[in-house]
Amino acid sequence: MGSFTRLGQKISGEAHRLGHKIHEASAGVHRIAHKVADVSGKVAKVAGVVSKVATAALPFTAEIPIVGEVVGGVAAGSKAVQGIATGVNKVAKFVDRGAVVANKLTR
Repeated sequence: MGSFTRLGQKISGEAHRLGHKIHEASAGVHRIAHKVADVSGKVAKVAGVVSKVATAALPFTAEIPIVGEVVGGVAAGSKAVQGIATGVNKVAKFVDRGAVVANKLTR
């Protein structure tokens, strides 16, 4: 066996091992990203409901000094949480799709 054959076998073995590690990592990323997308979608829905309820209650509580301010803060905060959760959901879905592609390429 020549030195070029051994070198070729070593390079091939390392490439195979690297592909296997990428496959394992992408499978883990897929599982995590899928769960993050699911949870962030649920958080966005709940925050949207809280925002709608707080916004609807705002006219009735605006006359009460402290309560009106709290309800307004809850409405604004829940709207911000909804926006952040929606963004996290989109990014997690993007990462999930990338992990699925990487997983298929390294089979």
